[in-house]
Amino acid sequence: MMPLLAGALAGILVAVAFFVLRRRRARQPEPEAPGAREPAPEASAILANDDAPKAETADSPSSGESIPRDESSEPVLAAESQKAGLEPLTIESVVRKLVDGGAASAVFISPEGDEAAASAIMVARETADLGLRVALVDLTASGAASRPMLDDAAMPGITDLLADEARFSDVIHADHYSNCHILPVGTADPVRAMRAANRLPAILHSLARAYDLVVVECGPADLRGVGRLGLEGAEVFVSVLRADDIRVGKAAAAFRSHFPDAALVGPGRAV
Repeated sequence: MMPLLAGALAGILVAVAFFVLRRRRARQPEPEAPGAREPAPEASAILANDDAPKAETADSPSSGESIPRDESSEPVLAAESQKAGLEPLTIESVVRKLVDGGAASAVFISPEGDEAAASAIMVARETADLGLRVALVDLTASGAASRPMLDDAAMPGITDLLADEARFSDVIHADHYSNCHILPVGTADPVRAMRAANRLPAILHSLARAYDLVVVECGPADLRGVGRLGLEGAEVFVSVLRADDIRVGKAAAAFRSHFPDAALVGPGRAV
């Protein structure tokens, strides 16, 4: 295991040095929010929760109908969240929490779908722009966290690394609009990548040694999926667009039972 981690760390350090030296010539305008873009084709999610709802789109097939909302239970879940101190934090509050606490990793879960991934993107960007070395790892099914950062370009990422089709230096890319680095979901065969999912903790630990902060966007993953990350001591956040959404209440309750300090976070503004 030590030779594996040492080799992985060396590869990451080379990639980080490459991007630090190759500074962009000029900043570009901020991209649109994820919800304003055309949805990308469904890809593999390493931590996929098969029971989780997908983001709704105008051309969604009938088989992908949204889960009916239980209007009677929503006020109860919202009230329970407030009692537990789960009012959504702002992006600025989360950044301060991570920086002041010296967090090495932050895990974001988005029970409402792709649009909620905006929170992880903004936290990663704002932390990176403070001068910290930040990498965002996109483990969503659709590339919701990496598409806005790479202008929708399909680039090698975490699935390519797991499938042994790319090296670390091939899968770390510069965000087009900040100092953050991004490991997109990738382009490799998702089935092949899933066979090597047990390598994910070693990859994330190597990243944590090379960066000040590793942000992992997990999409609508469940507790079992997040457990695959092997990130002990990570800060856990449930991204929220509507605090009274029943999916948010259920996810918050589930993750608080295993991560007592888990908090809700809302984007507050477009990416």
